Order: sequence, then C-alpha cells, then structure tokens
Amino acid sequence: MAITNFDELTGDDKVALLLFALGPEAAAPVIREMDDSTLMNIGRRMSEMGKIPTEALNKVLEEYLTLHQSNDPMLRSTKKDVMALFQRAIDEDRAKRLINEMEKPRTLTIWDKLSRMNPRMITSFIENEHPQTIALILGNIETTVASQVISMLSDEIQMTVVLRMSKIESVSQELVRDIEETLEKTMAESTGQSGMSFDGMVNVVQILKTLDKSVSKPILQKLEEKDPELFSQVDKMLLVFEDLKALTDRDIQTILKHVSSDDLVRALKGSSDEVAERFFSNMSQRAADIMREDMQVMPPQKLADVEESQQNILRVVRKLDDDGAITLGGGDDMV
Repeated sequence: MAITNFDELTGDDKVALLLFALGPEAAAPVIREMDDSTLMNIGRRMSEMGKIPTEALNKVLEEYLTLHQSNDPMLRSTKKDVMALFQRAIDEDRAKRLINEMEKPRTLTIWDKLSRMNPRMITSFIENEHPQTIALILGNIETTVASQVISMLSDEIQMTVVLRMSKIESVSQELVRDIEETLEKTMAESTGQSGMSFDGMVNVVQILKTLDKSVSKPILQKLEEKDPELFSQVDKMLLVFEDLKALTDRDIQTILKHVSSDDLVRALKGSSDEVAERFFSNMSQRAADIMREDMQVMPPQKLADVEESQQNILRVVRKLDDDGAITLGGGDDMV
C-alpha cells in the first residue's frame, strides 16, 4: 500500500521509513536486534511502500529526532556508555584495549609544540644546527610555520635547507628520536623573561583552553595585571591564525565584515591554503577571485608585516567572541 497520508502511518510504517532512510549498512545493526515477527512485519511494509513522498520521509525523521531530544541539563555520556557501544560493535578484548588507550593522557609531541611556537623562537633554536637537521625539523612541523622560519634564515642557509628538504625520502627512527630528544632538552632549558619554560607554557595553554570561559578569562585578566610579559606569550599561543579554519561559515562571514581587506590579504598570504580557502568560500565568487589575484601579484611580504596583519585580525576575532558575535569554541574554548 503506497503512502498517501502521514497521519495514517502506523508504528511499523514509520520504522520501515526510518530504516529505509538509514540505508542497508547503518540499518543492519538495528535489524539484527529485532525478533522474527517484527522483522517480517517491517520487511513486508517496506516492500509494499512503493514511491515514498519526501514530505513523509522528512516528517518521520523529524519525529524521531524530537522523541530523542532531551532538556536534561545533566545529560552526559560516560566511560560505561562508550564501553557499551564498543562492545556492541566490536569484540570485547578490542573494546577494552581501545578504552585503555583512550584513558591515557594526551601529550603533545615535540612537533606539536614547535608548530605552536613563534617562528622567531624556533629560528633561534635551530639556526646553528646542521642544514640537514634543520631540513628534517622543518619537514615535521606545520608548513605555514616552517615557511616563516625559512624566511628568517640567511639566504645561503635557505637554499641549502630547501634543497635538502626536497631530497628527503626516508629517515631512520633513531635519527628522528635523537633530534626529538635534543629539541626537548633545548626547549625545556629555555626560559623567557617570565621565567617559565616552554613546556610549562604549553601546559598552561592546554589547561586554559579546556576551561570554561567564565573561569579562564578572570585568570588571564589577573595574569595580564601581574605579569604582562608572560600573559603576552600565553595569549599568542592560545589563539593562532591557523585556528580560524575550525570556525563555522557563519563566524567566518561575521569576521569578514569587521576586518580590513589589506590585513586579510597579507594575513592569508602567510597562511595555509586551508585557512585561505575557508575565507574564500565565504565570500562572493567575484570578491574571492579579486583577493586571489591580489595575493598573486603581491610582492613577497616581510614576516613582521604578515604577523602584524594576522594579529590585527585575531584581535578582532577575540573582540567578536567577547561580544558573543562569534563562538571560538564550546568546552575547548580558544580564549
């Protein structure tokens, strides 16, 4: 019997429609839990439906989502829920192994740390290293950061490093570990005027990023009053230009209304293609084409100018976030 009136659909009809919408792969686990009688009823109904009106399908999906909405402010998932899900989908030993791995604290690798550092600081760490070592280091961090570091090296070193990077095919794990250990030691021993090691800085930033804004903002305000130098270093690591690629289209569009075209062109000139495309995709086709052309004809920019434009935009982003015009994050707020 074909569907003609949504109000006349039975429970079996709606289940059949929902399973149809899910598709064979997603519906299979649900079907496996049904008894033979229910499965025959649903199967018979699915085979008799014929043409399915889009309106009927949408109403079933809306009804399903409404039934599973909750206004419970304490609703949360736990390790028990994850374990139940994993045990239903995969074997128990594998589920336990994955849960154990998930419970291990996430630590930033040396490459993660370097990728969030100011390029000038990275340059000071590596500029006296052998060109092959510099090439290996820059080949393991984010390309946008690596390109800025390369621009700070001497002309002679720049060419040597670029040539060596282009010829790197495989590197022994032992050599990589040696480089990682040396970098970790160098960074652990380094301190700024604030007296805080870079590892300590990373830990502070990671903690602040996980705090609710109502908690992190007062901390940052007090830090700025007590130690402006340390606050400046922490603040620059809390939000970097590359973080903007994670914003929603609506937030990107809001930012575009509040930043200057000159700053945006310079900032995107020194950003990754991914970040640039996030902005281009939220402009009109004509505006995006004009900006791409401006970037192509723009002469090489001083790193200081690129950084200044990116910081100008980030200041706007922070202000928009403070005003509630955009949202930098949920629980993992970028302050």
